[in-house]
Amino acid sequence: MSKILITGGAGFIGYNLVNSMKKSHEVIVFDNEFRGSFDKFTDEKIKFVKGDITKLSDWENIPSEIDTIFHLGAINGTKFFYEIPEKVLDVNVKGVQNLIEFCRKRDVKDILFSSSSEVYGYPQVFPTPETENLSIPNPYNPRFSYSASKIIGELLCINFAKKYGFKHTIVRYHNIYGPNMGHEHVMPQFIKKLIKNEEFLVEGDGTETRSFCFIDDAIAGTLLVHDDNSNGERIFNIGNDAESSILDLINLLSEVSGKNINPKFKLKENAGTKRRKPDISKAKSVGYIPKIALRDGLKITYDWYSKFYENN
Repeated sequence: MSKILITGGAGFIGYNLVNSMKKSHEVIVFDNEFRGSFDKFTDEKIKFVKGDITKLSDWENIPSEIDTIFHLGAINGTKFFYEIPEKVLDVNVKGVQNLIEFCRKRDVKDILFSSSSEVYGYPQVFPTPETENLSIPNPYNPRFSYSASKIIGELLCINFAKKYGFKHTIVRYHNIYGPNMGHEHVMPQFIKKLIKNEEFLVEGDGTETRSFCFIDDAIAGTLLVHDDNSNGERIFNIGNDAESSILDLINLLSEVSGKNINPKFKLKENAGTKRRKPDISKAKSVGYIPKIALRDGLKITYDWYSKFYENN
């Protein structure tokens, strides 16, 4: 049974990845519990190390003989990009530097790095392939603190993997959603407005598009591309190729909730890309097939958040 370290394992994607891997692997979670508590795990076989990925001394508390590291530890959430961009850069870049040093010292031969669709900036090609240029359109826009940290992280992983001789895989996640995903993203924000009877204010004009991917599909895709050994260039888009506008999302939310929604739109300053639609053919070539339709995933997500916001 291989020994897997998952940094950020108490976060949204990490938690679901841990639960997917715990039956067939020895799983260790390394997290500072910023986005999620260890208390939500019920399996006593999972090992936990509380620590800060920016402190190399905390990495020393991790058990020996790690076979693979899934590095998900980072500051995520659009709200944080705008409010604490310097912290986003500090944590996300130092975290990868310490990951690589840990791999060197412990002779870890396999890492997966969690990147993002944000690295494409304002993409020009749709569907957007992994070969699309990476860009930081405006360094003065704090939103791009996150994408910059992920571009740097990718470069660190690729180049030091070559230097130290370990396998690397990079997954660029595209708008992953589901229950307990946090509160800094569009879906929980919309659901909260609905449950709390708040003004349904929407930044932008509603024509912006995203390709939302349910968490179960994202986890399945992550494991498939990690296990693949047929691709030399190991960067994969993970997401859904079904594109929906924000107005589409609002209409679906009205359907699944049974509530009328009257959105009011306002101009978004320092906005991200107008459109996002990934080319996932590379991941599909190794068996990845998104299965959860947006309406079905949104219903599951709405049910979880509606209970949460009714009680909090």
